[in-house]
Formats: sequence, C-alpha cells, structure tokens
Amino acid sequence: MIINHVGLENDWYRKELVQNAKTLILGSFNPYNPREDNADYYYGRGTNYFWKAIAEINQLNPNFFFNNLDRKIEYMTLYRFCFLDVINSVEISSDDNNDLIINSFINRKIYKEFSDQVLFTTNTSFENTRITVRRVYNYKIFELLLEGRIQKIIHTMGNNTIGNDFITKWQENRLGVNGFQGFINKIKNQANATFVSQSFSPSGRAIKAGGQNYFNELKLWLNEHVIRD
Repeated sequence: MIINHVGLENDWYRKELVQNAKTLILGSFNPYNPREDNADYYYGRGTNYFWKAIAEINQLNPNFFFNNLDRKIEYMTLYRFCFLDVINSVEISSDDNNDLIINSFINRKIYKEFSDQVLFTTNTSFENTRITVRRVYNYKIFELLLEGRIQKIIHTMGNNTIGNDFITKWQENRLGVNGFQGFINKIKNQANATFVSQSFSPSGRAIKAGGQNYFNELKLWLNEHVIRD
C-alpha cells in the first residue's frame, strides 16, 4: 500500500509557497490520511511545536498559527523561508500480503506514532509479520536548489537522525544516491547554500523528552537560522 505525502494531495508544492524563500527547512514525512483531517501545512499538527516556537519568538499567542494557513504564509513571506520533506511517499508491504496486518501497521505506526524509526527502517516485525517499508525521496528539493535562491538549509529531523557530520542513522548504502545517506549527501554536495548541521526536532515527542530547556533551545535555533537570518 502506498501512502503519499499530504503535500502531494493538497498542493503544498505550488510555486508561490517557495519562490520568495532564501531558507529551506527540511523535514521527514507527513502522511496523507484519507480518513481524518490532515494538518493544514507543514508542522501544522497541534502536537508539533514549530509554529508555537515561531509565535513565541514573535511575542504572539502560542496558538496564533494553529489551523490558519494564511498566517503561516504571511510569516513565511516575511522571513523568507519555505518547507519540503525528504520523503514523497512510502510503500508498506508484508511477506504474506495480509491487508489487515498492513492496515493495522499503517494506522498505528505511520498515522499515530509518526516516528522516524519506523519511516526509515526498511524491514521490521509487526504482529509476528515481516513488514517492509520502501521510501520514495523528494527530488523537488533539487529542483528548488537549482533555481539558486536558497541560501541556507536546515533540517528538523534532529541530530539523532542526521548527525552533526551529516551521517544518517539509517543509511541505505546499498541504494547509493537513492538511499537516505546518499540523498542527504547529494543535498549537501549539490547545494550552493549553507547546510546547517545542528538540528532540533519540534515534534511533541522531542519536546516531551527534552522539556522546557529543549524548547528554549529550539526557539533560539529557529531565531538564529530562520527569523534573524
């Protein structure tokens, strides 16, 4: 079963959302769920702290951007940043092609837990069944970089996923440039822009684990690389 990025389904790749940007913010994957309301835009879930951090930096109510795409676009235009995720779609399969198991895995692991550990692990066991996750990476990133306006790249996957040396936790080296490590290497090597190695994740899971100090560091990092830059 193939799960597309919600941006493919809801036209988040349209030109006007990236043409003004000088800072590109990379995330992992936002799955489109046809059975539920999806986030209105990148980091738009109420459990994510990206827009809450941007709001607090600007001395606004933490929920100022929640479910308000116009406000998000206004501040993206003001501070000249845009978003793309590195994964365009994932294909989930099982050894016995058991649709019940596959759907259960997707509902629990992709739609609810939303973990990079799941997204970037090719083979895993779920309910005594071998599950395979295949990723299709987002080459629109290179189309944007080739236009020459992006001056800085940051990512929100955290340094546990991509280290300060740009070594990825899940490498997929056998896939070469088509694997996760190869894809990040290609961004780093082809971009005529500064790729910032330090990363903070705005996910609810990261904030819960790191507490207020981590959230404060996230705000300082976004202020340095997105707001002031």
